[in-house]
Amino acid sequence: MNKDQLTEKLATGKMSRRQFNKALASLGATMVMMPMGSRMALGASGDHPTVFTWEGWEIPELHGDYIAKHGESPNFAIFADEEEAFAKMRAGFKVDITQPCTYKIPMWYDAGIIEPIDTSRLSNWSDITPSLKTIPGTVYGGKQYFIPTDWGQTSVLYRPDLAPEYVDNESWGILWDPKYKGRLSMSDSLVDGVMVAAIYSGAENPFDMTDAEMAKTRAALKEQLPLIRFYWDSPTEVEQALASGELVAGTTWNDSYATMKSEGHNVAYMSPKEGAMTWVCGFCIMTDHDPAKIDKIYDYIDAYMSVETGVYEITEYGYGHGNAKAFEQVDPEVLADLGFTSSNPDDMLGSGIFQVAMTNEAALQEMFDEVKAGY
Repeated sequence: MNKDQLTEKLATGKMSRRQFNKALASLGATMVMMPMGSRMALGASGDHPTVFTWEGWEIPELHGDYIAKHGESPNFAIFADEEEAFAKMRAGFKVDITQPCTYKIPMWYDAGIIEPIDTSRLSNWSDITPSLKTIPGTVYGGKQYFIPTDWGQTSVLYRPDLAPEYVDNESWGILWDPKYKGRLSMSDSLVDGVMVAAIYSGAENPFDMTDAEMAKTRAALKEQLPLIRFYWDSPTEVEQALASGELVAGTTWNDSYATMKSEGHNVAYMSPKEGAMTWVCGFCIMTDHDPAKIDKIYDYIDAYMSVETGVYEITEYGYGHGNAKAFEQVDPEVLADLGFTSSNPDDMLGSGIFQVAMTNEAALQEMFDEVKAGY
């Protein structure tokens, strides 16, 4: 399906905006500028801030209070991952708000591209899960540089009908099982590729590995390489391949599980015995933001932090949300069906291996590139 066909489906209501963005990303359109409403060009509404975020995160349902107050959405620019976002911003691409995950905040802070956030300007700050407010690397000198909004896990989405031996025996090891050669997939990103291999190979702290642990991780990646059908850039690739049976298993995030279950596919999302990887993403205000838009910058962040946004994100995306009160508004049976162990966010937040800043990130990236190239 090409872009014109996708656009027609969106316009006629045959495809949701979330499905549209995921499909668009699978075509390689990873840098899409999308103000909402009738305009589709970055900067079409100069009065609003620009939000640099993930595909699927720009939909009106995630910032309804902003639209109610200002009549339309802000401008959006879409990145594929934080590495791309950081490179573009360092090259001069100017935005007002970004939405990275916590393991990148120390690097962005050291680069001087983010500024302290005045939480007194956020009406929903008091409702944010307390443990999310003090994540290491997000608070400096007592000042908040990051507003936690979204959280979830990186784990294995698989077909239990095709790999029944992993039901009640959930392990990252399925991604190294030679029985499924050519029917496995891994993320092409550093944090969801190398870190998974590090966890599987037994690194005590995958984000701060010893030389010996790095060597074991490299060996695990090399062992896995001939088993992989493809490394994915968009979760849509994995979802489609699992649905068709082309794949038996692949790494994904919670939303792929929620999407495929809602479509009636026979899939399961693992709680690996070695530990899933827990991540938290949220908002930063850029040091070179437009000062004339600062009120709207805070209005947008606050709107995203609301209970209403949280309920939508939990039920439609299968992700956790920073606002603890949102969980109270979702039926416990729905939470359980989406894989949440309870309505207390801390129960799940503490159950996985938490993403933090990586030591020797450049060396790890070089290692990953070399392995994929066959070295």
